[in-house]
Amino acid sequence: MSILDIVSVNDFKTQFPRFQPVYLPVYAEGTYFKDDIVYYEGLFYICIVESTTALPTVQTDWKLYNTTVYNYTRDEDITNAFNEAVVNFNENLFRDDDTKKLVFLYLTAYYLTVDFMNAQGGSYKGLTQSKSVGSVSESYAIPQWMLNSPLLSMYCSNGYGLKYLSLIKPYLIGNIYVARGATTID
Repeated sequence: MSILDIVSVNDFKTQFPRFQPVYLPVYAEGTYFKDDIVYYEGLFYICIVESTTALPTVQTDWKLYNTTVYNYTRDEDITNAFNEAVVNFNENLFRDDDTKKLVFLYLTAYYLTVDFMNAQGGSYKGLTQSKSVGSVSESYAIPQWMLNSPLLSMYCSNGYGLKYLSLIKPYLIGNIYVARGATTID
């Protein structure tokens, strides 16, 4: 069974409820409150009353809101990141589906964050190792085992990648398996 058979967009949203940019607020039947924003039939609406259960097209309760889907994390973005993450994910390293899923979700979050940074014209800068402004300075230390690996060091560009590395570290140490065998020599 492939990792893509056991992981879903909702699993991602459950694991990372405060992911940024926030998830696309697709309208679902229920109660909405003043200033809630929803996406409904290709348009955004903002609630203008204290609370409502009316459809966003009801002009006494809602008004059009000017924004774009690209200001939000869409399900399609998560699915695209799944497809990127699966390229570099070795699911055979992990002993059970829950561990596989957790590690894969962090790898997906890493790729999704990189995609958003790239879309904003950002480029890979790595993590800050030292920065000073006046009398204030900050510095971060990245473990040498991460920096020494050309493959693993790329994951140091954001917190999700670092968490992914911390989760796979135990599995990068040589695994030993014992197999029963026999000889054909008499």
